[in-house]
Amino acid sequence: MGIIKTSPLFLAKYVQCFYSVIANECDNTIHRRLPDGTLDLVFNLGKGVSLSRDEVQFHHMPAVSLTGLYPDRSFICYADKVHLVGIVFQPGTAHLFIKDSLEHIKASTVDAADIFGKDIYLLLEQLTGLSSEADKHYFLEKLLMKYVAQRSHEYHLDNILHAVKDIHMAEGNLDISVLHHTHLMSERNFRRKFVDFVGMSPKQYAGIIRIKAFSKRYKSSHLNYNNILYDLGYNDQAHFNKDFMKIVGSSPGLYFNEMNPLAENFLHLI
Repeated sequence: MGIIKTSPLFLAKYVQCFYSVIANECDNTIHRRLPDGTLDLVFNLGKGVSLSRDEVQFHHMPAVSLTGLYPDRSFICYADKVHLVGIVFQPGTAHLFIKDSLEHIKASTVDAADIFGKDIYLLLEQLTGLSSEADKHYFLEKLLMKYVAQRSHEYHLDNILHAVKDIHMAEGNLDISVLHHTHLMSERNFRRKFVDFVGMSPKQYAGIIRIKAFSKRYKSSHLNYNNILYDLGYNDQAHFNKDFMKIVGSSPGLYFNEMNPLAENFLHLI
């Protein structure tokens, strides 16, 4: 099972990437996915996919879904042929496409028809008819361009996008309480707009980015924990373990020892 990823040609401000997950045969393969703080629009061109929050109860994933905006880990189960095509929206811009506050779809997977209308299911056949994954990604980007053209500039959008960038530049290790000063907004208004545009509070988002930054660094380098924890502003391993358990749902050692190749691919997707 592999992932094919492409970058947007025209919508880099609004779309982080496009991806395809492909495998000819899977027999109830399950992997734990860390949260990214992003919302995905996913088209299922293959067989059934199920999602779970606890790895016990699984629920069928709609053929066209809005998903991914989870505050902590989720589990994905694949059966038979896998072919998913996804759009990862830039944090802070997905509300431009769904025309609503992202807080309303936090920690859930919803049928995309509830947001975009039933015609979105017609795209499944059109995507299937395209020969390459790059063609599928470009097709979806052209579709999204119509939505962007219809929207006027959102007041405070650039402020929130710059705040998101600051969080990523610091790998989640920054004083959230000063962000509203940096971007010339009141604390209350900054937090409210951040939740509307990103789907979660600045503190929660930074916590996800911090744990994701650790996971990517550790998996890529296998450095000693303490070297990475120091860079990310952790004063002791107990504090880090608590944060990691809250978001990932297991200890760092157990998570990395049990990580399968697909989970590792998703770890480096964003």
